[in-house]
Amino acid sequence: MSKYISIFFLFAIVSVLLFFMFGSVFMGGGNPAEEAVYIFGTIIVLLLSFIISQLYYLIDLFRKNR
Repeated sequence: MSKYISIFFLFAIVSVLLFFMFGSVFMGGGNPAEEAVYIFGTIIVLLLSFIISQLYYLIDLFRKNR
């Protein structure tokens, strides 16, 4: 189980870092909607990281059943 937790945190940290790095390059204004984009983008990144780690779990589960 710790393998999948580490996969989740690895994907989450890397994705959030890339999101903020590229977000700061492409969004440089003082637009109030920019904060909403950061919030929803971070939530989406975390949910996608969870889905990726669950897919790794399912792949390993199917491999063990064969």
